Amino acid sequence: MLELYQQADPDEHARGDLTDGVDAGAGGEVAAHRVRPHATAGTPPAESVLELAGALQRSLLPQLPPQLPGVEIAFRYLPSNDVLQVGGDWFDAMVLPSKRIGLVVGDVMGHGVTSAAMMGQLRTAVQTLAFLGLPPHELLRHLDEAARRLSDTHLATCLYAIYDPVTRRCAIANAGHLPPVLARPGEPGRLLDIPTGVPIGVGGHAFDTVEFEIADGETLVLFTDGLVETPKRDVGDGLEILRGALPATRVPLEQVCDTVIDALDTEPRSDDAALLMARFHGIPARNVASWALEPAPPAAGQARRLLRRTLEGWELGHLTDVAELLVSELIGNSTRFASRPIGLRLLYTDTLTCEVHDDCHTLPVQQTVHSLGETGRGLSIVSALSHRWGTNRTDTGKIVWFELDPAGPGARTKQPSERTP
Repeated sequence: MLELYQQADPDEHARGDLTDGVDAGAGGEVAAHRVRPHATAGTPPAESVLELAGALQRSLLPQLPPQLPGVEIAFRYLPSNDVLQVGGDWFDAMVLPSKRIGLVVGDVMGHGVTSAAMMGQLRTAVQTLAFLGLPPHELLRHLDEAARRLSDTHLATCLYAIYDPVTRRCAIANAGHLPPVLARPGEPGRLLDIPTGVPIGVGGHAFDTVEFEIADGETLVLFTDGLVETPKRDVGDGLEILRGALPATRVPLEQVCDTVIDALDTEPRSDDAALLMARFHGIPARNVASWALEPAPPAAGQARRLLRRTLEGWELGHLTDVAELLVSELIGNSTRFASRPIGLRLLYTDTLTCEVHDDCHTLPVQQTVHSLGETGRGLSIVSALSHRWGTNRTDTGKIVWFELDPAGPGARTKQPSERTP
C-alpha cells in the first residue's frame, strides 16, 4: 500500500515560461547546426558561444499538448541565470498504447553542452522505451543500460510514471530522483513515499514500481531539484514550500504552476529547474466497451456485431465499415493461436482505439509486399487503413491495436457541448 507523508506551508516569488523550442530528438547536434558554428566577422566569440548555448537550451525543450486523454497538463521550465551553464533537466508527457499516459522528469548531473546533449539522448531513449509498453521499473533498467553505453562519466536521476485513464491507476518507479507530490482536492499536497533507487548510469541495481489508485481531480506534481533547492534554501525547506503552495481548492492548473513558482522564489538560479503537473480526469465509463470472445471461427462475426452496435451508440457509424474490416483481421489472427478467451476493447477519446488481447506471446510482424502470400495480408491492411497501429506484450500474452480518426469521411461535426471528454 502506498504511504503518503504530510508536510507544511508556502513562501514567495519567481516566474518562468517555457520558451519557444523545437523537439531535438537525439540531442545537441540539432541545435549546433541551427546556429553559426563560430563567430562571424565583427561578432565577439563570447556572443557566439552564448548564442549556441541558448539555442541548444531551447532546442531540447519539449512541446507538450495542453491536454491528453483523461489528463490535463501544465508545465514550466526555468533556465539557469548563467546561460553558459546549460543544464540537463528534462520532462515529457506521452500518449502510450491503450491511451495510457507516460510522465517523466529527469536531470543529468552536471552542466554544459555535453550534459545537455546526454539529456537529449536519454529523453529520446525514454520515449522509445515508453512506447514499447514497458512497466516503469523495466524502462528505468533499460535506460540505465543505455546510459552506460552512451557515457561512463554522466549520471542522471529520473522519475517515470504511467497513468491508466480507464482503471484510474498510476505506476511509478524512481531512479535517484526527488519524490513527486500528490495534491488531492480539499487536502494539502503530500509527498509520495516512492523507493528512491540509484541514479541512471550507476548500473547493477534493480528498480521498484509502486502502484496506487488516482481519483479524478487529483494532481501529480513532478519537478527537478533546481526548483526546490537554491543557494539560500535546502531541499527539505523547498519541498515543504512546494507542498504548501498547492491550493486545497480546485483552480486552473496553469494558475497553480504560477503560484508554485512564485512561492518557491528560485532567484538567483545556479541550476535550471523543471516543473510538470498532471491533473487526472480519466476516461468516462461510457466511452469504454469490452468483451471476451471464445477463440473460435464465430468470434469474428460476433466482434463485428458488437462493434457496429457500439459505434452507432457513439455516433461513429461512418467508421463502421473500416473498423469491421480491421477487427475481423485481428480477431481472425487471434483465433488461430489463442487458447483462452480473446479480449476486445474499444476506447473513444480523441481517436477510436480498438484492442485485441490474446494469450499468445508471439508478436505478429507486418510482411513486405514481396513476401506476401495468400496469408499474412492482415497487418498490411491494418497499417494501410488505420490512423496508427501497434503491438505490445503483456504478462499474459499480447495486445494488437489500431486507431481511427473520428473525423474521418462522413463524420458529423459535433458542437463543443457534445464532444466526448
